[in-house]
Amino acid sequence: MSTTILKPIISEKSMFLAVKGTYMFEVPIKANKLMVADAVKVNFKVDVTNVRISVLKGKVKKFKGVTGSRKNRKRAFVTVKSGQKISIFEESK
Repeated sequence: MSTTILKPIISEKSMFLAVKGTYMFEVPIKANKLMVADAVKVNFKVDVTNVRISVLKGKVKKFKGVTGSRKNRKRAFVTVKSGQKISIFEESK
């Protein structure tokens, strides 16, 4: 995978969306929609029709009385052309 796509997000929600042709990836905070679409197209050989991005703010946590926060994360929801699939999101039966 490229540096634009950090990792695929495998969860109950992402597997539900994968059936409908939308796949979730964790991407760098500085990544934009065009960068994500190009990376998915090159790495997985699929045609991207839509990209939506959301930023998850890091939670504030206390550790030994010191307040800190977790880092922010960015998720990309990538929709591919109907009939195409990304193999890493396929369930093994």
